[in-house]
Amino acid sequence: MNNNQKKNLKTTNDKKKKKYRFKIRRLKKLFTFVLIVTAVVLFARSSLFIVDNINVTGNKKYQANEIILRSGLVTGQNVFKMLGEKPKNLLTLKFGDKEKAVSVSMPYISSISIRPSLPKSIKIKVTERTPYCILDNKGASLLIDKQGYALEVLTNQNEKKKYFKIIGNSLDSFKLGQEVKFKNKDTLNDLMIFCNALTKNDKDSKLKLYPKLTAVNMSDPGAVTAVFENRVTVKFGDMDDLDYKIGFFRKLFVNNITAKQKGTLDFTTGKYPFFAPAE
Repeated sequence: MNNNQKKNLKTTNDKKKKKYRFKIRRLKKLFTFVLIVTAVVLFARSSLFIVDNINVTGNKKYQANEIILRSGLVTGQNVFKMLGEKPKNLLTLKFGDKEKAVSVSMPYISSISIRPSLPKSIKIKVTERTPYCILDNKGASLLIDKQGYALEVLTNQNEKKKYFKIIGNSLDSFKLGQEVKFKNKDTLNDLMIFCNALTKNDKDSKLKLYPKLTAVNMSDPGAVTAVFENRVTVKFGDMDDLDYKIGFFRKLFVNNITAKQKGTLDFTTGKYPFFAPAE
């Protein structure tokens, strides 16, 4: 064997040794990785992460145990095992499917976050919708919030008295927990303009009109008729000069309309408003 052949053989052997060492290093790294993953999985599934407390905050309408029940979460189980039921939950470290289950079944909840609080707790944080008024829908009293989301159908008379009522409006459809569909899409916006004007006008007055509001008729697009104390009807007409109209009615209500008197104040008949007492 000449020198060149010896050199070539040595080079070939060196390459083989390098490849072998490279493979060994890769196998060692893979083995180490598998060991680490196995250790992490075993650690995550250990008794250290057995849930012994589920804490609910932000709830007023619903009891904490109601929300926990709807979520399907229970104590006594490993938190990572529960997360692992949905791979996406493990990646985001939150119970997305549980959040959805609660939201669709509890109309008052506008947002919810369910996350593990390691090592042994789960935190449920909710934001609830605030009831605003009643929508009279074919004889049913549908309670909605300011965003127009349907919360519940009220049947208790004492509960109904807590809210003013929207009358004279038609709905395309509604589903509890979802935004109601008015046939006139501007209904809710017009209502908020009127109510905001009413509360703003109330600020510097001893007599507050907003708490005395019992019904609002929004059947005429862009116009409003309101009922106060179930006895005085005010036809405000369009939304122009609302502050003046409300102020005028306030003075009349305080100084000229007696405590039990019924009637209608009309701003739509011409230049001057007219009050017609009920017979």
